[in-house]
Amino acid sequence: MPRKSLITLSAVLPAMLVLSACGSADDENSLTGAFNNSFDEGWNTEFVSGCISESKKAGATEGDATPICNCLAEELNKSLDGVTEKMNPPQEKLEAATKICISDI
Repeated sequence: MPRKSLITLSAVLPAMLVLSACGSADDENSLTGAFNNSFDEGWNTEFVSGCISESKKAGATEGDATPICNCLAEELNKSLDGVTEKMNPPQEKLEAATKICISDI
């Protein structure tokens, strides 16, 4: 693995763990569906922003962190089941998303 990828990984992985404490939508027109959709949008925005911020604190550049953080948010959105898991993602799902995104570098 190239040195740049290792530096980026070492910056993004701690960010993932910090942000892991941070949606299954029903019918979009229902109250539950509307809440879940709104939560998902806000979660995605906050996750990416926080991931980039924490990665920069760990030494990554914004340019290096942004695509990985976007990938992580996308992969986690696919695998996490609802608001409860987004509030406390299982470690195995965090690790699986990280592996997918790091392999794309």
